[in-house]
Amino acid sequence: MMFRKTAVISMSVVMCILFMSGCSTGKDASPSGTEKTAATSENGGGAKALKDLKITRLYHGVMEQFKGSDTMNSNKIINKLRENSGFNIQYDSLPNENPAQKISIIFASGDVPDLMMVAGKSDYFKLAKQGALEPLDDLIAKQIPNLSTMASKETLDALRYDGKIYAIPYRNALKVGNGLVERADILKELNLNAPTTIDEFYSTMKTIKEKKNIAPLTMATSSAGSFFDGFFPFSAAYGVSTPTVVKDGKLKFSWVQPEYKEFITTLKKWYDEGLLDPEFAVNKDSKDKLINGTAVFNTLYFSSGIDVDKALQEKKNGGNVQFIAPPVGKNGQSGIQDASISTQYVIIPKQAKNKLGAAQYLNFLYKPETDILINYGIKDEDYTEANGAYTQTKEQSDKISWRSMYGLGDTDFGINARLKAKSLLPYYEPQLAFKKSREETNFAPSIEAYDSKFAELRNYVEENSMKFIMGKRDLSEFDKFTQEFDAKGGKAAIDAVNEWYTKK
Repeated sequence: MMFRKTAVISMSVVMCILFMSGCSTGKDASPSGTEKTAATSENGGGAKALKDLKITRLYHGVMEQFKGSDTMNSNKIINKLRENSGFNIQYDSLPNENPAQKISIIFASGDVPDLMMVAGKSDYFKLAKQGALEPLDDLIAKQIPNLSTMASKETLDALRYDGKIYAIPYRNALKVGNGLVERADILKELNLNAPTTIDEFYSTMKTIKEKKNIAPLTMATSSAGSFFDGFFPFSAAYGVSTPTVVKDGKLKFSWVQPEYKEFITTLKKWYDEGLLDPEFAVNKDSKDKLINGTAVFNTLYFSSGIDVDKALQEKKNGGNVQFIAPPVGKNGQSGIQDASISTQYVIIPKQAKNKLGAAQYLNFLYKPETDILINYGIKDEDYTEANGAYTQTKEQSDKISWRSMYGLGDTDFGINARLKAKSLLPYYEPQLAFKKSREETNFAPSIEAYDSKFAELRNYVEENSMKFIMGKRDLSEFDKFTQEFDAKGGKAAIDAVNEWYTKK
């Protein structure tokens, strides 16, 4: 992920929180000897006690961007959140590496926060099955009316265990991630238009190969999952970009369908003719080949587009990239990845001390005015607003670059504000018009036979797909490959998924 870093944040216990905007703290000793914080707010008149609320969230790279005296629990944004919500919120972070292990330790200790984020559907359902989570149906109905703007009924129903909801999906407002990019200046130099179909893609690459003597299409597929991510715009043209497809009212794995063989056959043809980078399977990063002009097409995360453009602008001959529509296949199919699927969840532990407050604070976070605070900061200090238009300079945004970490769900308003501040909208917005491929299992409950085998099966398909393309395994063995896939657990996995799909 774009914000992922290897460093591990380990937050020490916060001993004292000084309020900068109308709040103050006092200390006394609890019977156990640990220090207890009694916070007050003077907002609107006399001081009033703030109710304690502990929040443990997943690691976010922006947590490393606090500067000077600002910390996660002492800065003007969290102080304003305390003042406006009436809760003495204190945030903590799970480690970047292996957060599930830390979550297990927290639950085993009994010293749980009031709100917590977990990553991955399997980990969430594991906690629900253990009885470690508070059922949320009543709290959602009575205390979190603003949730309707953050989670659909379909996404909430997908999280039901034994008929009850135990988590709220962390709304991901990003709608697109990876997209197909071209060196627009090279196409213009060769008087070529952006190809719109698979056939046009082939003929355009042939012309580029003849004129430039380069492999026009590059990828970096050396890590697990990157083959499917990289070639997604092309597999979508064959209707096999997602792990499963619907046929005859049932889900089937895309990877063993005849259409998948057609897709691989096309890539092999491109590879054999020198149109696909011969190093695609070992590349760790393919941006350099776009920058130095030894490739023209690539799949990039949208935010990488600005990095490539900046690098090109520093070169003598310049150049630029632009995201283009995914090619259309012979049956009219096309698509890019839908990046909006939630993979993180907000839970209230069964042992939480302030479950009602946790629900009320979530409702506060989901208010539009709180969303403005989290995404723009404090009016007339971090931004200006006139007639509904918000203006924030890059310098103002950078001073509070960590502000979005306080949200427990994202909004379209918020993501647009942050992308605008980073000048990323020109790389993001054009892709919104492209069709997104839907993966049905994203809306399934946890299914052990499928979830536990998915990564192994995906890796097996990726490995063999690259072998087929590079001629290390003959495509005449595709049927044998599908039999091997079923024997490795593919059939059992898809049968288990269909137990859910055919009854929903």
